[in-house]
Amino acid sequence: MSSTAIDVLSALPPIRTAAPEPGAEKKQQEEDGSEAQEPEPTTPTSEASRLRPPSECPPAPRKPARPPSTPAKRRFPAPRRAFFPVPRDLNAVFRALPPKKRIRAG
Repeated sequence: MSSTAIDVLSALPPIRTAAPEPGAEKKQQEEDGSEAQEPEPTTPTSEASRLRPPSECPPAPRKPARPPSTPAKRRFPAPRRAFFPVPRDLNAVFRALPPKKRIRAG
């Protein structure tokens, strides 16, 4: 006994696609009448629904105390720069290479 889609679909009522008349909604609301008689919502005023006064807030959190730090490492002073007297003629400072060791350009 397997049912087919045609058997199931034939039992369903057809779907209405036409828009209802604009006055039809007003007529239906007048007939129901119960919607018009419902009271509008109001703010509750009983003691149980009143706000309680705020309780005292706890103090703001604080940063934990820092543990004592280790003593700072000693920094040795920077080495002093040494300046040497330089002769006016720099050729006297540099040694001349023998002819075999000279670099050939080209």
